Amino acid sequence: MGKVVEKVVAEMVSDEVERRPLLSDGQFGSRKKRSVIDTAGIMIDRAHSAWREENIAGVLLRDIKAAFPSVARGRLVHAMKAKQIDGDLIRWTERFLSDRTVEMGIEGNVLQSHPVEAGVPQSSPVSPILFAIHTTGLIKWVKEIVHGVEGLSLVEDLGWVATRKDVNQVVRKLEACAAESIEWASRQYLKVDTAKTEAALFTRRRGHKKHLRPKLPAKIKVGDGFVQFNKEATRWVGVWMDAHLTFKEHHNCCMKKARAAEA
Repeated sequence: MGKVVEKVVAEMVSDEVERRPLLSDGQFGSRKKRSVIDTAGIMIDRAHSAWREENIAGVLLRDIKAAFPSVARGRLVHAMKAKQIDGDLIRWTERFLSDRTVEMGIEGNVLQSHPVEAGVPQSSPVSPILFAIHTTGLIKWVKEIVHGVEGLSLVEDLGWVATRKDVNQVVRKLEACAAESIEWASRQYLKVDTAKTEAALFTRRRGHKKHLRPKLPAKIKVGDGFVQFNKEATRWVGVWMDAHLTFKEHHNCCMKKARAAEA
């Protein structure tokens, strides 16, 4: 019965945030009439638009570490109140996330339970939309400070897109996106997983002037380290994207899976 209630509440919250609307245009996870492939499609479209203007496109792909378990209940409730979400839904969310405990079992022995002070349950139908509300300010924050970039998110997966005339300009924009996203996340008690950070450059195979072609050794400062642009195809939200967007690697991977299924 509990899961049924959670699913009903998830529908109610989703309907409200879409109707008003309260989420960022760049958010695609946990939303109706938006899919994973839409996220990749927009990124690809931005690259093609850049090429038509004789620009190049660079992307910085990041991941929020331990996304659902890191949601601070107080911050989430504050965000819901700030957006003037229905009071009954806010009160339900507060009760839903209060007085929670966790138990561990080892070889049939149940250990002592411990209180859970933060996070939304991984398996709950309502958790994805609550997480979307909790993180909706990230894209808006970065775009207000770093002009001319686009943010895309799919639950905990983040993508920043910058298009400019040369690689150095792209690098500076993506570095600013990285710095501002880290700052915003820290204020929400979230962490961006630096170990899972990747970067890619998209440029035409032919027709670009020499100074516009990707310089792969270029590095993006992310936190205390640096990230290089991938030399090989980059996988994001299930799509393999190479530097020239030929999708050869994606095709090869799909064919490999199809042959394995037939075997």
